[in-house]
Amino acid sequence: MGRAAAVEMARQGAAAVAVLDVQRERGEQTAALVREAGAKGVFIACDLRQRDEIAAAVESTVTQFGGLDVLHNNAGVLERAFTNDVDFDTLPEELWDVVMDINLKAIWLMSRFAAPHLRASTRTPAIVNAASTAGFLAYSHAIYGVSKAAVIQLTKTMAVSLAPLVRVNCYSPGTIETEMSHGVEAAGADDPRVSKMTAENLIPRRGTVDEVAKLVCFLAGPDATFTTGANYLIDGGSLAWRGARA
Repeated sequence: MGRAAAVEMARQGAAAVAVLDVQRERGEQTAALVREAGAKGVFIACDLRQRDEIAAAVESTVTQFGGLDVLHNNAGVLERAFTNDVDFDTLPEELWDVVMDINLKAIWLMSRFAAPHLRASTRTPAIVNAASTAGFLAYSHAIYGVSKAAVIQLTKTMAVSLAPLVRVNCYSPGTIETEMSHGVEAAGADDPRVSKMTAENLIPRRGTVDEVAKLVCFLAGPDATFTTGANYLIDGGSLAWRGARA
């Protein structure tokens, strides 16, 4: 989703996009796609569990681009990336810090360091955070759900603090066609909570990363200048009812 959003920003006229990733090869690939789409694309290596690297990434972006107009906080991890033992009472305790550091604390730190630069922007500055439907309902990932619920609340708090100069919104995807969602299904193939992840979708399919990217760009752009402190569902209608198609 992060790659699709970066490329869509370039397609929609962004002058420059900085791509942050802990995986250099993937980050470089995304930056190259940004350049192909018409924007200046740079890759900045960043481990979101390291405060100093987050601060340095913001400063590097501002130095290279001359300012900062949009921050998209989209990085996230699931417990299943590290273990199949994901129930809250048995999962490894150390995973709490790993998931919360990346999914929540990094958003706080990144936004904190970016805030002075965003306040200085005259181009409808905005922060867009990635939450999840897991922030509303319990799935099989105890820590992930808690982190995403907190992202929704943090978004509102940030919107209050940064108003009226900087808008802050978040979006909550349901099941989207990504490597992560397929990896979760493969790891939890015998878990009915995982195997029926799309059964509640009123639109009977997974969402696409391009659909998410267009929502991100709307929230980041000038067409959403009267929108702040909001959360947008992009979940195929899964939270609109209590039923299941199958």
